[in-house]
Amino acid sequence: MKYSLIARLLIGGLAFVSFTACVKVEPAPNQIGDHLYFAGDSVRLSTNSDGAHVFVTGFVGSKRPLNFIVDTGSPVNVIDREIAETMELKKIGEKEVLSGGVEPLTADIVVVPNVTVDGLTIKNAEFLTMELSAMSRGQLQGVLGMTLFDQSMITFDPANDRIVVSQAELTAGDAGVIAYDKDAQSGFRIEAEVVGQPVTMNLDTGAPSSFTFPLALSATIPLQGALRDGPVAQLVGGQRSIQLGTVDGEIRLGEIKYDNAQVAFIDPSTTHGNIGNAVLRDLVLSIDQRNGLLQLQKSPARKVTRVAAAENVGEPRRLGMQLRSLPAGTPPTVTMIESGSLSERAGLKVGDVLVSVNGQPMQDLDFNELRTLFNSATPLRFVAERTGEPFIVEIR
Repeated sequence: MKYSLIARLLIGGLAFVSFTACVKVEPAPNQIGDHLYFAGDSVRLSTNSDGAHVFVTGFVGSKRPLNFIVDTGSPVNVIDREIAETMELKKIGEKEVLSGGVEPLTADIVVVPNVTVDGLTIKNAEFLTMELSAMSRGQLQGVLGMTLFDQSMITFDPANDRIVVSQAELTAGDAGVIAYDKDAQSGFRIEAEVVGQPVTMNLDTGAPSSFTFPLALSATIPLQGALRDGPVAQLVGGQRSIQLGTVDGEIRLGEIKYDNAQVAFIDPSTTHGNIGNAVLRDLVLSIDQRNGLLQLQKSPARKVTRVAAAENVGEPRRLGMQLRSLPAGTPPTVTMIESGSLSERAGLKVGDVLVSVNGQPMQDLDFNELRTLFNSATPLRFVAERTGEPFIVEIR
């Protein structure tokens, strides 16, 4: 939320009350690695999706929210060139950017003083500048690369609208935990089995695709029918031609199986395949770079709706709950539920964290926006968490 005060959603309507003198002092953020800061042992980043990409909302020196992706396929950070120029960020060098199968391009390097994403702060990190907004038709303004998280564990859980950065560690031998090559230059690779054939695959949260293979492998992977022309992909370094097909058999990622999967073949390409968000959105991926381990598991049952609806009676609508957002910029916690209220009938309890409402992160909405929405007749769909477990509440 854009405030650290208390919003009261009581029977009498909304009241905005300042408790500045009573607010407890929050612990100072811990520095994790060279550039990351967050309080406590973990921080939750709320995600949203356009159906192809999974975004986090970041702020860079202004109140304007920007879409970032946290990209396992990129070791480097990137910011849109126009934003860097508007902020008058000074160029400190150049770097060649490699992209499979095409000539490398050269990008300028700048230092971004401060990026905030929910309760995570990134300070004085180097970013490359590229035409991200133009390449993504205005959808993407930044990329957070995996070097930022080399002293923490990061867990991608898109089915439950979250990325968690923590100080936890993976343990070899646990279910779904495998070692990866820490010296790999292009992300985090595992060996998949494609109709009995071993294929090295890159786990790529920055790609919207499903299974993508080098075109040369279309000669050895059994397919149902002929390949058909797909769209032209606009990637860093230029365009790629794509052909589409259906695997005649099974793709296995450890114990996870996909029968007769729709796949793409790309040219030019690197020698390894790629697994993008169309597959990863139904998985939980944890990466522990300190120990060179990752864990890939099927996501548990998707978010469960505890209560289908709590019907509204009367206008303006009165939710009957009190929220507190501490520290500022984090999802608010329910601190009071009024007996018999809509919130109680919907199953909300004190201590629940409200992550988003109608697809918008709660912390991105200011007090007036929340008051207008909550008092209106617009159906409300909250994504919430209780003791770390996500669930959905609907109020109509």
